[in-house]
Amino acid sequence: MTQGRSREDVIKQDVHDLHRLGYAQELFRNMGGFSNFAISFSIISILTGAVILYDYGLAWAGTAAVVIGWPLVTVFVLAIAASMSEVASAYPTAGGLYYWASKMKNKNWGWWTAWLNLIGQFAIVAGINYAAAGFLNATIIDRLFATTFNTYELIPGVLNGQLITMGILMLVQLAMNIAGINLVALLNQVSVWWHIVIVAAVVILVLVTGKPNESGLTLGAIQPLDQGGSWNNNLGFVNLQYGPAIAYPVVLAFFFSLLQANWTYTGYDASAHVAEETVGARMASAWGIFLSVAVSAIVGYLFLIALTLHLPSLGTLFPADLANADAATYSQYYFGGGVAVIDILVYNLGQLGNILAAGIAIAMAFCGLSSVASAGRMLYAFSRDDGVPGSGWLKKVSHRYRTPANALVGIVVVSWLFTVAAFIVGTGTAIIIVTAISTIFLYAAYGICIYLGVTTSEWRSHRVWSLGRWSMPIAWIAIFWVVVLMVLFSFPTSGNISWPFMIGTVVLLVVYYFAWAKNRFAGPRVMGAEAELTELEKEFEHAAADLTGA
Repeated sequence: MTQGRSREDVIKQDVHDLHRLGYAQELFRNMGGFSNFAISFSIISILTGAVILYDYGLAWAGTAAVVIGWPLVTVFVLAIAASMSEVASAYPTAGGLYYWASKMKNKNWGWWTAWLNLIGQFAIVAGINYAAAGFLNATIIDRLFATTFNTYELIPGVLNGQLITMGILMLVQLAMNIAGINLVALLNQVSVWWHIVIVAAVVILVLVTGKPNESGLTLGAIQPLDQGGSWNNNLGFVNLQYGPAIAYPVVLAFFFSLLQANWTYTGYDASAHVAEETVGARMASAWGIFLSVAVSAIVGYLFLIALTLHLPSLGTLFPADLANADAATYSQYYFGGGVAVIDILVYNLGQLGNILAAGIAIAMAFCGLSSVASAGRMLYAFSRDDGVPGSGWLKKVSHRYRTPANALVGIVVVSWLFTVAAFIVGTGTAIIIVTAISTIFLYAAYGICIYLGVTTSEWRSHRVWSLGRWSMPIAWIAIFWVVVLMVLFSFPTSGNISWPFMIGTVVLLVVYYFAWAKNRFAGPRVMGAEAELTELEKEFEHAAADLTGA
């Protein structure tokens, strides 16, 4: 029951709302509010982003990356999530941001928002699953088979063990996603409790039985650690290896370290992407977006503080010859290797630390499952309006499972190939390339929608989740942060070559837009009148019954 109404009545209202937006109920609407929250919480996954980039943050800014950086980023991301929640409650449709921008402004704004969001979706699926594969290899496969599969190269410089495991993992995630939203929703719920149990175990065990902090770092101080690479704390400046030969203040290193927190806080637009499969979608999607960030903020900070209070000697975390290493070598340890967290857990808890690290690897796999689900819905929704090449195939929905099966296949294949390309270009820095790109492009899409929300008003009459008089100031704070991180995370820091990718991609999109989309892309399309939409829905129901023998 919802506000005195039965579940059936709520679903009827959801379908009616969807019809008003012009679409038929092709996907299976069965997700509850907790499941909607769970998919965004699972994609944020503090046991993925915060873990994989822990050594990145530590290297750039010392313990300040966690102690100061996490709460600082949290404030701004909560503002972004709150502003997005308002718009989500007005337009409860798959594809989310693309549809919002189209309706708030026009099809051209929608097209650009869609492509920025889609590229970010490909990159976040790639980053999450590449990281998950690395952790699964290091904590489970290597221990079972006494090997170092991550470094095994099937094709030197092109295909290694981490990419192979990633491909297998994504095939499993694809099969589960195609099998239906009920399975995905169930696994997302399991994922929430899995994350909470693992975090609770780490926090309690490390704080109660952990060993003393032997890092020599001052808690909360900005202390870049690499004396031989891009920054030099002793001399008081940061020299960016891939940028101009200019000495920047060391405080700049702290801002670069914020990628650790900000990449963790990505993907919470998933609650909007599954709106067409959620019961009570207007409120559930809005709360799913906001609460997934709020809960992750608290749980994540407890987890990171516990680790940061019990660091081993820095010589344990990083190689002794770091000062003499070149970029390709030290980036293996500083840019997302995942080595730091495993070593911290083993230092404090011994063999139990290895078991918890394996638990973290499984949490990452859950995160990847959710990211594929979200990205698949986004690609499906954009294809439904013929916004991408191959839309005719990509927008087809499985009659048996009522899932966007072809779009899910597209997401998995392109994301894996994208990671292979990043590996070929960046090798050890592949993870920082895909994480920076996903953060930049996803937040660019978030920022456009929030900006349009500030500068238009018609949508406000449709929202049911409102910030009231705080709506405008919070939105402007959100926009400010999006602009800041666009600069920070595209900056040519060592190992981060996302900026040429970003420039090249935008150039290609400009060419594509003027050559085709500007005159041919029609934007969100009405699939038919109420009666036609209802008839289309009956066809899906009958097809499902025939396929299952019901």
